[in-house]
Amino acid sequence: MMRFGWANSLFGGFLISLCCPCCFLQVFLNLFGIGCAGLNTLLVPYRPLFVSLTVISLTYSYIRYRPSKTHFTMMVMLTLCLSLSPEIFQMFRKESVTNVQLGDDNQMMITHWKIVGMHCESCRSTVVRAFGKIDGILDAHVDLEMGQADVTAHVHIEDDVIIQAIQSEGFQIYKII
Repeated sequence: MMRFGWANSLFGGFLISLCCPCCFLQVFLNLFGIGCAGLNTLLVPYRPLFVSLTVISLTYSYIRYRPSKTHFTMMVMLTLCLSLSPEIFQMFRKESVTNVQLGDDNQMMITHWKIVGMHCESCRSTVVRAFGKIDGILDAHVDLEMGQADVTAHVHIEDDVIIQAIQSEGFQIYKII
């Protein structure tokens, strides 16, 4: 049995963490309440490069060290899960707020907001929870890619209340007219 090089394993682990900055690094930063700290915005354009380097590293590991098929299959599955985790999370985390049922007047108001500073699913979830804390909001749909939110309320909510709630979470928000 050939020895699997520790340096190559370390390099491969580093590449996996760069392929998916929302995994290891973001979880670590979230432990301290920092969020993604904008790393997704910084690293996402280079993600195809990191995925390619990871594939090259795995191929080199297989050719150089000839690990068992079970070991190599587990490595490839772990790499795939971690590399595709942003897409997997996005597919299954279609979160929205539903707070209050409509009253007798059935009057609904929809407002559209531009949110600046959302970089990842954790940021989006934070914004959704912030909208959920505001009384009177029936539904809030937050689109991470567009950086926008559609808020449905059954009563008039002052813009300052919404702005204050979202800014207290560390994001800038502007009403779209």
